[in-house]
Amino acid sequence: MLIGVGICLGVLSALWVGWNLTLDALWQPTDLATVRRILFLAQVKQGETVVDLGCGDGRIVITAARMFGARGIGVEIDPARVLWARAWASFAGVSSRVRILRKDMYKADLLHEADVVVLFLSPDANYKLQDKLLRELRPGARIVSYYHPMWGWEPNEIGVAKTGYPIYLYRMSEREETIE
Repeated sequence: MLIGVGICLGVLSALWVGWNLTLDALWQPTDLATVRRILFLAQVKQGETVVDLGCGDGRIVITAARMFGARGIGVEIDPARVLWARAWASFAGVSSRVRILRKDMYKADLLHEADVVVLFLSPDANYKLQDKLLRELRPGARIVSYYHPMWGWEPNEIGVAKTGYPIYLYRMSEREETIE
């Protein structure tokens, strides 16, 4: 019996790891000190909308709602993490201000709502998102990318996380399809 359970758990673990290897960003939780630095660097204000593409367990949008009174939208493709993030938002008492959506971040049509977009993705994923960000974000929106810069973009500011890794801040300019 125990051997059967062990085999089942092994197969399920292998499938889960295999699924994650097909994604553009492996899930690596961001420590809460870094989450706060990201949100402070972005100068999140009460009532603004923070969108986290590849939100994992939702900690960034949940913290934005709890600490700053922001609205949060987390976009995550992994159904298990979506359920976990929704449960955590409910437990944190912010489910009325936080939406966790199970969507492909490349196809999600919600960036027009964003004041701040947060990314902790692979360099390739950042690159694939650049045209979408330029096309869909409104002037004045901020993009914060933890660890990896955006290809060919000059950051407006570079912060440093407690881990020592960079946090890049970009502001959409008033001119269409450009970065300040």
